[in-house]
Amino acid sequence: MNGVILGRFMPPHHGHLYLVDFARAMVDRLYVLVCTLSSEPIPGELRFRWMQELAPSSRVIHITEEIPEARRDAAGATTIWADTIRQSIGKPIGRVFASEDYGWDLAYRLDAQFIPVDTGRHNIPVSATEIRNDPFEHWEFIPTPVRPWFVRHVALVDQSDLARELADALDTVVAHPYREFWQVTWNDYGGKRAVKPLSDGEIRRGALATTSALARRANRVLLHDLRSVKDLDDLVPETAPAVIVADLDRQDEVARYFESDQAGRAGRHGASGPTGQAGRGASPIVISPRQASVTDLLAMTRTL
Repeated sequence: MNGVILGRFMPPHHGHLYLVDFARAMVDRLYVLVCTLSSEPIPGELRFRWMQELAPSSRVIHITEEIPEARRDAAGATTIWADTIRQSIGKPIGRVFASEDYGWDLAYRLDAQFIPVDTGRHNIPVSATEIRNDPFEHWEFIPTPVRPWFVRHVALVDQSDLARELADALDTVVAHPYREFWQVTWNDYGGKRAVKPLSDGEIRRGALATTSALARRANRVLLHDLRSVKDLDDLVPETAPAVIVADLDRQDEVARYFESDQAGRAGRHGASGPTGQAGRGASPIVISPRQASVTDLLAMTRTL
């Protein structure tokens, strides 16, 4: 028997995963349709990739066709959804799974059986809207692959001790410059063995790989322990810091960094990307170490 789940998954959360796991246990083959619009705040392609990773034993299909008449509150919407399901899957659907009442009519249109799942959200008490409105408050319900989109990046310039203290207090992780790691490793080992060094582009790629991997393991905030302002060069758009912590005598240097070639840096530090959220701007909030308490950092970053 074939089953289907239809949703926007904006973003996917543990309630969605509960729905998928439940449905997988009730059918032989499950189809998950990720329906997205170009105007939505989280890119559709990203949501599609998230669901592919989160539901590997299901067939995940990305629906990008924009049909104004198919909005949820429109008359006849479920008829359009049913036609889309038939066209996308091409096989009879025996069961429809959903946590909302539209499932009754959609199943009727598909000549299928509706299986409601946790419609009162008692088992997993969260919604995608609640997560978008306050991801920090609902962090426990955000799956690992999705968390980097909501992680806030905080860079500390020449503040290694503070970075460790904050990481312990926030129960999060610290990213160290990959460029420095590579240089130390090269000096100790690589240069002695005639190994071909990494290019500057590959070092930047290593920096992105470092932060992308750690963002999955961060608890709301990912700290970057930088040795100098220059290390900001390796924080690509996906990991642009929302807050920078620096001594007063380094803050002018930070300001000059973002003022120089502002247009170019805006494109590099303020764009959207596959792991992080867009729209945080080219110029972050700059504070002193004394202002970098756990309470203040969470208050500043959760509203950005």
